[in-house]
Amino acid sequence: MKSPNFENCQVGLNKSGKIEKVSNAFASWVGKATGALIGENFRPFFLSLEKSWGLILPKDFFQNDFESFFPLSPESHKSSIGIHFQHVCYPNNSVISLSPALAPHDSLKKAFMGDLMNDPRALANTLIRLQKAESRLSDYISNFPGIFFTQRPDLTFSYLSRGIKKLFPSDHSELARNSGLFLNKIFEKDRELFHKELNSNCKKTETFSFTYRITVPPNQQIIYLLDVRTPIITASQKLLGYDGVLVDITRQAIAEHRLSNSVWREGLATLTNGLVHDFSNLMAGIYSISELYYGMMERDDPMAKGMGQIKKSAMQAQKLVRRIIDLHREKPASRTIHDLRLLLKDQMDLVEIIIPRSAKITTRFDSDSMPAFLEETGFRQVILNLVINARDAIGRTGKIKLALKKVKKGQVIMNGAMGEKRIAPVEGAELSISDNGKGIPIELQENLFDPFITSKPSGSGSGFGLYNTKIFIEDHNGLVGYSTEQGKGTTFFLFIPLETDEEEKPFQVVKNVKRGKRTFIKTTKN
Repeated sequence: MKSPNFENCQVGLNKSGKIEKVSNAFASWVGKATGALIGENFRPFFLSLEKSWGLILPKDFFQNDFESFFPLSPESHKSSIGIHFQHVCYPNNSVISLSPALAPHDSLKKAFMGDLMNDPRALANTLIRLQKAESRLSDYISNFPGIFFTQRPDLTFSYLSRGIKKLFPSDHSELARNSGLFLNKIFEKDRELFHKELNSNCKKTETFSFTYRITVPPNQQIIYLLDVRTPIITASQKLLGYDGVLVDITRQAIAEHRLSNSVWREGLATLTNGLVHDFSNLMAGIYSISELYYGMMERDDPMAKGMGQIKKSAMQAQKLVRRIIDLHREKPASRTIHDLRLLLKDQMDLVEIIIPRSAKITTRFDSDSMPAFLEETGFRQVILNLVINARDAIGRTGKIKLALKKVKKGQVIMNGAMGEKRIAPVEGAELSISDNGKGIPIELQENLFDPFITSKPSGSGSGFGLYNTKIFIEDHNGLVGYSTEQGKGTTFFLFIPLETDEEEKPFQVVKNVKRGKRTFIKTTKN
């Protein structure tokens, strides 16, 4: 079948599939006058041009929309060019559009390509298709949440997609020349794993993948990468390099970290439940005996003061162990109303333990009640995280200050905090934890609340303390901020909304006999 000599042509059919109208381009191609084609049954006439098309064109094609490629050669696997056939139905008639076209991608790979050079139009179509494919591939690479690469055996890169600029904005171009630069970006403890994976898979043709960490300047943030690569190997088993993609899986690593932490807490709770029971029994015995002897002593007895201190210490030890267990036990995230002032005072027992004896800690809490609807264990963990950070910043002789005050709606909060001026959206409580340490390094400030960000030495901090603090406070519709000055110290601010509408959400104070503290419990309105 000869190649079409038109760019595009149309044939109009009636409801029974006969030709009603035909373009001059189609008539010229089939070698007939337009008038001679009117009334012809299209399918038999079209198949008379090439019998092999009968396998492609259905007998009732004119009753439905239809689209296909018709090769010019009877052997479709040898034909690289042909006709794009499209039939569109309308209420009273239908239209066929025909245009020269290249074979579909799968067929074109197997077709004879020599006939392309004999047909300029087919050659132009080839270039257009390549341009479209290149544009589509560029869009895929730009929008894909990863970095495509081609790496040489010496670990330099011959190709890196644009995503590499986000990871290494200043020295990404050097990765093509410096073979040790990328290796230096890999977290020190993961470099051995990186070399081990390459050495064990460099002689295979299968795609392999592994995960490692990299440090990103300028704040040395840790990012987890999934490295998926395929070795490029010659027939003589010589390694030419790797093609692959790097995918940031830091969020997945965070989720896995939380899951493993949850599992550890469950195991810790199981272990400590038995220990605390035994320890409580021991302390209960000490408390009972000391109370008995203390009651039998006269006030002027020289041993009375010491026995009273033993009794008091035994009671405090029981309460302290119970609080530690509560912090490590995985509880349902149930929320109740607590007075923040009393909750913080109760938490000071643990806070004073983790602060060095030579350091000084002061508190300034408003005397007003501050009822907040929150999850108690999570709040206690937030306070400990911030105090531990302050302790690490001050060393052994510094100062830490905790202040809690009630703020009204519309009042300025977090005075001096980094960023824009903030206004209290509702009535709430502002908690500030200050230290006179060395301050937060400038390079860490922009991403301070991101995961894996820490100024502590390697292995000393997980980088999750401030991240979890932000998640907790925002989950309770609160705000978090900070101010810092190099060499003078840092202050972290927490704003927590308060339950102020007692008509809608009344609560009462009850005595918790077992724990020996006050809590707030929501009640229903009568």
